[in-house]
Amino acid sequence: MSTRSLRRFADRVALVTGAASGIGWATAERLAAEGARLWLVDVRADALRERARVLPSARVLGVDVTVPEEVDAAIDAVVRDGPGLDVVVNCVGATLGAAVQDTQSDDWERILRVNLTGAFNLTRAAMRHMIVRRSGAIVHVASDAGLVGMPSQAAYCASKGGLVHFARACALDAAPHDVRINCVCPCFIATPLLDAWIATQPDPERALAECAAEQPIGRIGQPGEVAAAIAFLASDEARFITGIALPVDGGVSAQ
Repeated sequence: MSTRSLRRFADRVALVTGAASGIGWATAERLAAEGARLWLVDVRADALRERARVLPSARVLGVDVTVPEEVDAAIDAVVRDGPGLDVVVNCVGATLGAAVQDTQSDDWERILRVNLTGAFNLTRAAMRHMIVRRSGAIVHVASDAGLVGMPSQAAYCASKGGLVHFARACALDAAPHDVRINCVCPCFIATPLLDAWIATQPDPERALAECAAEQPIGRIGQPGEVAAAIAFLASDEARFITGIALPVDGGVSAQ
């Protein structure tokens, strides 16, 4: 079935953060194909505007999600434009390849600020509007590193594990108001974030091959495959699903 034939988001307003590349961009394309009215957010506003030319109806905002005032202003702009805010997808992320003993305090704080505090700022602002309307879905992109520990990933695991549990707690706060909050937990996906981590490895080519081999399905995942899971969780097809962390990991979590 073509994604265009689904049209699950016709007449829905969706905001996607981290939309300039990777899973964020793939999600923007998927939601647009299914009829969503898009607001795309990234701290790299110029890069996002250039890319978003292929989605002429999309609105672009330059926002640093770690700054609560910028997030609040972005959500308020969406709501003022009308008719409301139906879907929020949080794809912002930063990574750090360092064992805990080698992790600098500034790097630790940066990873938590981007991956966790940014999610808090976005969720709080969106929920305030969704609760009034008694409708809405929020999907966070966490990671398999939020479900299990990994070597040389102390800050990243802490931030993504915190994000998984944050989403679960928020889901319980939101459920009485008919607002749903979920996570997807990808493993190795072909994104700039993976490229950045691979570049830090002593033998990048070998590291990439090992990443593929670690996944039982035998390959690196594609951003569009994660976007498909996000679109499901954000749609009415998942209206009885909230508070979950859905692995999209080629079978890694089954081992």
